[in-house]
Amino acid sequence: MISREFIIRTNPVDINASNEVVWTVLTDTRKYGEWNPFTSKIQTDFAIGSPVNLLVRMGPIKFGITERLCAFEKPRLIAWEKKFGAHWLLFAKREQHLEHVDNTSCRYYNIDKLTGLLAPIVYCCFAGYMRRGFDDVAKGLKIQAEAI
Repeated sequence: MISREFIIRTNPVDINASNEVVWTVLTDTRKYGEWNPFTSKIQTDFAIGSPVNLLVRMGPIKFGITERLCAFEKPRLIAWEKKFGAHWLLFAKREQHLEHVDNTSCRYYNIDKLTGLLAPIVYCCFAGYMRRGFDDVAKGLKIQAEAI
């Protein structure tokens, strides 16, 4: 069975702060609720394979979810993933990217990849909420990092 990949990619947001400043904001889990309207709470030690406990807002509903950290490449990439049931049923991987522009600015964007039998259903039902949520993260991150 060939699995099709459904991708939710946000437009890059230019941030007038260095990669290091933005990375510090992204990895300061105690302050997520101050700037991140999509993921208001996160708990992790950022070790590969460790749990990432998230409180996420999907439209009007907030819910907790636990994923696994699969990438932590300072200061350019944080990613976590989750298998829902069997890998072939539904697998999701979220990547948060930082690209160096110059010493005082960088670019941020999200990519969420869905695969598995349920991926087209999840994509159809939730991609809009996810895209809006990821855009909200980018806006909040920009405001928080530029204020430092």
